[in-house]
Amino acid sequence: MNLLGSSGVFLSLLLVLQSTNSSFISVNQGLKVVKGHSAFLSREDLQFSIPKEKDACKVEVVLNEPITQRVGKLTPQVFDCHFLPNEVKYIHNGCPILHEDAVKLRLYRFTETETFTETFILRVYLQEPDCSIIRMSSRVLEVPEFYGLSRAIDKNVLSFDYERRMSLECTIRLSPLETGLPAHGQLVIVEPQQGEPRGDQPHSFFPESQYRKNPGCPSGSCSPELKKIDSLKVSCEEFLLMGLRYQHLHPPSPNVDYISIRLDLTDIRSKSIYKSESMWLPVSIKGAFPNQIPRAAFMPTYILEVDQFILSSVTTSTVDCEDDETPRSLLVFNITKPPLQGYFTHLLDHTKEISSFTWKDLSDLQIAYQPPNSSHTERRNYEVEFEVYDFFFEKSLPITVHISIRTADTNAPRVSWNTGLSLLEGQSRPITWEQFQIVDNDDIKAVRLVTVDGLQHGRLTVRGGKGFIFSVADIQAGTVRYHHDDSDSTKDFVVFRIFDGHHSTRHKFPINILPKDDSPPLLITNVGIELDEGQTVLIQGSMLKASDTDSSDDYIFFNITKPSQAGEIIKKPGPGLIGYPVPGFLQRDLFNGIIYYRHFGGETFEDSFELVLCDSHDPPNLSEPQVVVIHITPVDDELPKEVPGAIRHLVVKETEVAHLTKKHLHFVDTESQDRELLYTITRPPFSSFRYDHSDAGKLFMVDSISKLIKDPAALGLRSFTQHAVNYMKVAYMPPMQDIGPYVQHVQFVFSISNQHGGTLHGICFNITILPVDNEAPEVFTNSLQVEEGGLCIITTEHILISDMDTIQDKIRLSLQRMPLHGMVELNGFPLSQGDKFSWGDLHALKVRYHHDGSEVFHDNILFEATDGTNSAEFVLQVKPTIPFLLRFYL
Repeated sequence: MNLLGSSGVFLSLLLVLQSTNSSFISVNQGLKVVKGHSAFLSREDLQFSIPKEKDACKVEVVLNEPITQRVGKLTPQVFDCHFLPNEVKYIHNGCPILHEDAVKLRLYRFTETETFTETFILRVYLQEPDCSIIRMSSRVLEVPEFYGLSRAIDKNVLSFDYERRMSLECTIRLSPLETGLPAHGQLVIVEPQQGEPRGDQPHSFFPESQYRKNPGCPSGSCSPELKKIDSLKVSCEEFLLMGLRYQHLHPPSPNVDYISIRLDLTDIRSKSIYKSESMWLPVSIKGAFPNQIPRAAFMPTYILEVDQFILSSVTTSTVDCEDDETPRSLLVFNITKPPLQGYFTHLLDHTKEISSFTWKDLSDLQIAYQPPNSSHTERRNYEVEFEVYDFFFEKSLPITVHISIRTADTNAPRVSWNTGLSLLEGQSRPITWEQFQIVDNDDIKAVRLVTVDGLQHGRLTVRGGKGFIFSVADIQAGTVRYHHDDSDSTKDFVVFRIFDGHHSTRHKFPINILPKDDSPPLLITNVGIELDEGQTVLIQGSMLKASDTDSSDDYIFFNITKPSQAGEIIKKPGPGLIGYPVPGFLQRDLFNGIIYYRHFGGETFEDSFELVLCDSHDPPNLSEPQVVVIHITPVDDELPKEVPGAIRHLVVKETEVAHLTKKHLHFVDTESQDRELLYTITRPPFSSFRYDHSDAGKLFMVDSISKLIKDPAALGLRSFTQHAVNYMKVAYMPPMQDIGPYVQHVQFVFSISNQHGGTLHGICFNITILPVDNEAPEVFTNSLQVEEGGLCIITTEHILISDMDTIQDKIRLSLQRMPLHGMVELNGFPLSQGDKFSWGDLHALKVRYHHDGSEVFHDNILFEATDGTNSAEFVLQVKPTIPFLLRFYL
């Protein structure tokens, strides 16, 4: 009989045990975490004595141990032994009950030919927080009775203490289905009932059925109009105002239940979580007893009968436990004293020993006992001791189960030992006798193994050839080898049919594949960047995101290989700090909201930059070049500009109207059309040299009058467009009154703006109004009084001449008809008919009338006044003086 207990086998096992006793762990101080928060694992907490340059080394978080990670979680599940800062993180769920947690880790060291494993525990020491964002008041949330309702969760129960900044958004998340809390009730909102009575109306006025009390709730504190909350995400302010209550549902229950609350402070610019905190809000249930410990069930035998070498399932008929307050599926069995020989395992990976399991896995026949791989001729008996934990971590008294291993009386081949195979992605390893052992009572040499299933991610070879069928001797010689196909897979298996010519059995050999950092990061989100011209915009993690299956996403480096042309990538380490250009950035910089794109402000509206993703491996794995497209929205940040040659000066006669054309007024904007350039008259036309408010004319739309002449009914303009100027729709009308003989200078002040508000202010436009001599002189006369034969000077008091559009010095007078009884003299010389003199001569007293001495009383002198264009005739009467009249009458 070929028994496993031979000296050679024991020697090989002893060597394996000795190799595993020399630990690869040099530092294991545990991790300190504040309750409700998270903490990163550092080299001061955990360190391994494996040179980085020598062998590959991975650490795996063991997940199928419910006695570990009870109030938190360590991520990622697989990480490098030489992990980076801020890569491995433990997140606590806020439970106030436990002060310590544990994480089961499995270390893998991969050489070229062997894989070494070591399983160890990382302790997590939970500390009370010094200051928390979520603050509980001294008022306890209480349910007055079974099936009752608590009061609303408001600011009297909870408060939130954090720095309230515009860029921070505070949200509350409740996930009862995910957390299992509350365990004995539910979260509800009381919905208002229809027809609720007013305070001045007795309840009897309303149907009794609306207010019938629940028989399970005699005080009436529970209402039928309740809305159950299965999940919730609201702002912190809304959470305290929504009237959320706890409703008790399942007596008997402990006197304390909990509500799991998670608070996130999110930076609304980068969409990254700035700070996160979790807590369990206690709910006191009045009338309930403290949480009771689980107890062993009465029906099981607590005896496990197994066959030698045979992996045997453990059922609830062997061991069971019950608890009045915790559902059985949530009970956790912890092995406090393992059997001296053999081990307990989970059938999802029956090659690995476990130290705990859930009642659900026990009920689903997923828990088994693997007997020792040594053969004996008589029955062997062992004991195993359990403690059972309920949902709130109360443990039972020790529960002992007796294990009895029967001797085997069969000639069929059997698998006596199966530890599976662990290797690094892409490696090959022999299936050795230490990992896979087979016994056969009559003829071990006749046993053959045939591959019938599995090998989804690799292949078997025997002595380098195809490994379809092989013998036990091939395993003992180490010639059966598994080759992984280097795919990104983590599990594989082989199903063997084992036969000796008479008997046959099937057995599964599991293969555990640890990921190798040989894949480049993948860009999974690239939605492009959009911004306005000249703007600086934050590149959010939701806009640009990469992932790496083999290493930490935080340490993916975005290496810019072709910079953008119209802008640059800058890094702002903190608020208020000046950003600086960078040739690349880490993904965690994106998540922290410190990477920006700054547009230079030029007229380029499509930009891009090329990048290559690099992981943290040495040398790094590089992705294919990726292009990030940038869309720039044009912004009219240019001011309108005057076209060279535009004179901003108009010359017009006082009797006419004149168009404003592009020659006079012409502004352009490269980003606006002419119809979008608006002139606004900020000061209407005014005289440049007069300080009164006399009429200085007006601008008007030519379409507002029927004929293009001076029309007082035309409405003055306050604004117009360049388009109107281009098409001669704008004109200037001089003052309605005559401007006089002098040229008038008029101005108006305007501003010009584009459609985006770019405005030029205080621009002047000059207008020169030319006088038009279109009025004849107006003459008023006062008669001359002269003595007989005497002289009389003709002055400006006798001849009053006015002309609105002619200077008086330019007015000339001519003698049109000689007087009958005298003569007109200029400087003492008589004037003949047609002779002329000026208004200046008149003003200088050079003109006189000389009477001829006749006794004629009256005389008339006909003159003509002319301004060079228009003329007017007038008569100057000559009358005798008073003495002359008296003498005449006497």
